[in-house]
Amino acid sequence: MKRKKVLIIDDDVSILEVMQLVVNELGCETYTFPTWKSETIQEIINIAPDLIILDEWLIGVKGSDLCIILKSINQLRRVPVILVSGTEGLAEIARKSFADGYVEKPFDISEIEEIVMKF
Repeated sequence: MKRKKVLIIDDDVSILEVMQLVVNELGCETYTFPTWKSETIQEIINIAPDLIILDEWLIGVKGSDLCIILKSINQLRRVPVILVSGTEGLAEIARKSFADGYVEKPFDISEIEEIVMKF
């Protein structure tokens, strides 16, 4: 049986590590990016993730803007993207950026587990 591939993009390394541990415990393959560069899109296409967990506030770019870009790429348009942030109005930001869901910080580990199992 194929393991689910989960990509996590967050510039807060401690949150990135916690999410990676949680996702690994669920038996998924995890890929992490602590930064965003223009070549990251090709790397994501090559990984072919089943789920992307994306922080809203990355250095120099908003996750919601990246979500719009990811959803416009043929190979990635059907990949669920979940925005993660402590930003007020995250539900509306997620809706406007075509995200498939959102998790507000601070989050419980169970919320991440639920998202990974759902998608």
